[in-house]
Amino acid sequence: MGGKIKFLTKFATSAAAVLLALSITPNLANAGGDIGYKDGPAPAGRTIWEGFHVGGHFGSGDADYDISQTTPASALATIRDGEDGFVGGFLYGSSWQFGQWVLGTDSAYSFGDNKTGLNVAANGTSATAEIDWSSSTSLRAGYLVGQNVMLFGTLGVAFANVDVAGTLIAGGSDDETAVGFVVGGGVEAALSNRWFARVEYLHTDYGDEKFAEVGGGRFNVDLDTDVVRGVIGYRFDWSPLDLLR
Repeated sequence: MGGKIKFLTKFATSAAAVLLALSITPNLANAGGDIGYKDGPAPAGRTIWEGFHVGGHFGSGDADYDISQTTPASALATIRDGEDGFVGGFLYGSSWQFGQWVLGTDSAYSFGDNKTGLNVAANGTSATAEIDWSSSTSLRAGYLVGQNVMLFGTLGVAFANVDVAGTLIAGGSDDETAVGFVVGGGVEAALSNRWFARVEYLHTDYGDEKFAEVGGGRFNVDLDTDVVRGVIGYRFDWSPLDLLR
């Protein structure tokens, strides 16, 4: 629980800093929710909150590993472990505006350095776990609370490649692709007619993955992650749906 409180505190502090910076920044020219692109009008008067976007993200992630045995071969001395680490990557998606509401999609690919000691068995064997990469595809719903500020929530599906290695693991190493769900939210700001920035908090539950233990046993790894990250991106004045026209 302490780790999650720490990450929520990071998110709240970062979001407050963004809102404070925006509160002392002059309103953007043509940045209102119903204003189109000043330097490149989009089809049907598309607004600055609409279109296809790309960006990079960076932040801090906390991975919690809970271990349980389905077929014990040796007693586990450690049944839970966690580690903080850097998370970074890229994302893309599209958005559409309906009055004060902005709906869209967001897909992200991430990497990091949150390798951790997974568990230690009573017989002295041990293992480490590492998330080699993760990805997610989510739906976003946002509400404009100002000309250039949006609060949003997100919900989607997530994938992670979990690599477990050590003397506890049959064959020395094993990896599985975990599938789960991601939920979160944040604040996004239009920095210009095209550029945007956001701060968001994401919780991902990947469920259980089974690994073979030395001696014929099996154990499950229940993985959860909490991430606080910043995003810098660019929104184009076109949408993938334009290709259907």
